[in-house]
Amino acid sequence: MQSVVDNAMCEQEFMQIQPTANSRAINTKGTGTTFKTVGTASFSVCDTLHKISGDTLWGTTSHKDPVYEFDFTNCSTLNGDNSNRSGKYIIRLTGPVKTIGSKMIIKLQNYKVTKPGGVAINYSCDSMIVETTASSFVSSTPGSLPASFSFKIDIINGICSSTTGWTIHYNTSKTITTTTNGTAQPGDDITVVNGTANGVNREGRAFNVTMYGIEKKGDCPHITKGTVDVKPDGFNTRTVDYGDGTCDDNATYTVSGQKIAFKLN
Repeated sequence: MQSVVDNAMCEQEFMQIQPTANSRAINTKGTGTTFKTVGTASFSVCDTLHKISGDTLWGTTSHKDPVYEFDFTNCSTLNGDNSNRSGKYIIRLTGPVKTIGSKMIIKLQNYKVTKPGGVAINYSCDSMIVETTASSFVSSTPGSLPASFSFKIDIINGICSSTTGWTIHYNTSKTITTTTNGTAQPGDDITVVNGTANGVNREGRAFNVTMYGIEKKGDCPHITKGTVDVKPDGFNTRTVDYGDGTCDDNATYTVSGQKIAFKLN
């Protein structure tokens, strides 16, 4: 049971990072996906990334990959899921975000999340590597709004730890598709994940995971749909069902024919 809960706790926030970072990049001039046009008003600090080094002169001999940051200090509730976030994303781009093969390399700096009714949880990783594998735009006009993106995502040495003392280790390799619903804000995004994960739960037990059609809505703090097979070391496989798409913290897992309900917080 603990491996099921701990995998879900890490997965649902790491799942949130990619669409949030991508939405900010969409709004940031020069990253290759901005829909701003000449003469339009600037977005607020919570809508864009802040460049701290490098350039977007892709392909030139003097080019250095741009590095951006996103600071949650004044943007703690921007995701619209009623969770409070603090800390920063540090993001390096190896090419325009919409270009297939380009990578977004994300590191987390003092990143903390408090979900409704839950304890504060710290998230970190050596790297989160997001490679664009497909992109679709509403029109072919330069700067047009993206309709959807697909990515390959690897999280290396992820850690989820609470202020009450427990720690979960988490790694994953997966494919992820985010549909924007025609806007550049993360609140109405729908993200679907398939792939594998592994880690060590808060009790020190290793586990392996296979994900099937996991769905996370931008305006909900929880995974809302899909199934996951979790195999804790020394135990039978548990199959987790996150529900029918309703935004709630309810889920079930089935092991040896017995179904048990649990909460995602």
